[in-house]
Amino acid sequence: MNIIKKLLFLFFFFLFVPFANAQFYLKKKTQHRFAQSYIGLNTQIVPSSGQLFWKNSKQAFPFQTVLRFTIGGLHFWGLIDFNMNIPLGQISEKKILEDGEVELNTCADLSVRYYPWRVKYGKFRPFFGVSFNEMIMELGNTAEGTRADLFVTTSLLAGLVYTTKNGWQINAELMFLPNNKRDFYSSREQNHVFELPRQYFSLGFIKYFEGTIHEEKPKESGLTKKLETKLLAENKLNSLSIGIAPSGSYFMPNIKFSDELKSIPRHTSNFNWDFGLGYLFHKEKIHIGLSYRTYVSNAESFNLEHIIRREALAFEVFKFLWDYNGFVPNAGLSLSAERWATGLFIDDVQQGETNRSRILSPGVIFGWDILASPLETWVLRTNLRYYPFQKIQDIGNRKIRVDQFEFNFIQLIVYPSRWKHIRKAKREVYN
Repeated sequence: MNIIKKLLFLFFFFLFVPFANAQFYLKKKTQHRFAQSYIGLNTQIVPSSGQLFWKNSKQAFPFQTVLRFTIGGLHFWGLIDFNMNIPLGQISEKKILEDGEVELNTCADLSVRYYPWRVKYGKFRPFFGVSFNEMIMELGNTAEGTRADLFVTTSLLAGLVYTTKNGWQINAELMFLPNNKRDFYSSREQNHVFELPRQYFSLGFIKYFEGTIHEEKPKESGLTKKLETKLLAENKLNSLSIGIAPSGSYFMPNIKFSDELKSIPRHTSNFNWDFGLGYLFHKEKIHIGLSYRTYVSNAESFNLEHIIRREALAFEVFKFLWDYNGFVPNAGLSLSAERWATGLFIDDVQQGETNRSRILSPGVIFGWDILASPLETWVLRTNLRYYPFQKIQDIGNRKIRVDQFEFNFIQLIVYPSRWKHIRKAKREVYN
């Protein structure tokens, strides 16, 4: 509930704080008109559909409505839209046949939309795209236990938006799931082919805002370059960096269990927080730093539970490759020191001892920054990491693969020492 309150606070804060008009890109294409941010709310409607089983009885998934918080950005001067929808709560009937309960949570999704015609104020615009989503399904009852599984899905999108002249946008979207069939156990022994709901409808609104256009005049007049030259000569653009981001960690291979434990679902992904501390070398366009992540992954099936715990501290070096109108990609290497632990529980009783592993895992990191100016004191960064060939000790003295793909959609990076030096230099140069 605290996260929901914070998201709603941010929504209403941005809603009523006056920002510059967000569609300056209609006049000319420059770096500072490349992207416009927005936030909003929408309601996702999931009709009663699909197919599930409980004690060999078949029925459809119940109807549900989900309230979601939207954050995103319109890029490439009004043509491509990246956004994330975060669920705040849902209304759904959970009761199903014969004393069972089902809960299908459509988790946060990442969407990419393409507008064939550039988004403009006062105009309707169609779009199509693709969405990457996680869904968590839980089935069972109190007496016999429950089984929970996470599905990573890819959906096709189509919709229509209307943007008002003061920066509000109303949107309607249809999400279609081409591959909706999933294997799922309705007991420790009974396996069925479930069919997830295939169509999802969404109605919502967003508000565009613009916070970087004020940097355009200083750049075009040469003041930004003059300021950068002055700070470079004084060696004051290098800076400590502090970062924080919500992150998703994905298990790339399937973890296979014995026939006695075959109903336990595979470990798929986990949400965690990524904390970063580093140092930026401005002229060399190189960043070095540390990244800390930790999480617990639970795989449950009718009072069988397999648990994996991970704690990782990575040393990373990456280089910024080029600057395309404020879109600045990077690539580099990561070396992660990791501690893992696994355990098995049957009817809440641990089977054997906890299995512990320590590994030093090499990986790659790549991503991009969105920069309005080379002198930014804070930026929004997207990070993707991949650690292949990770093996740890599991129950029964066997080795399992736990390769990790990590994705930080929006990481906030702050440069505290830069902020102090740039603030002082601006007073001297701009005045």
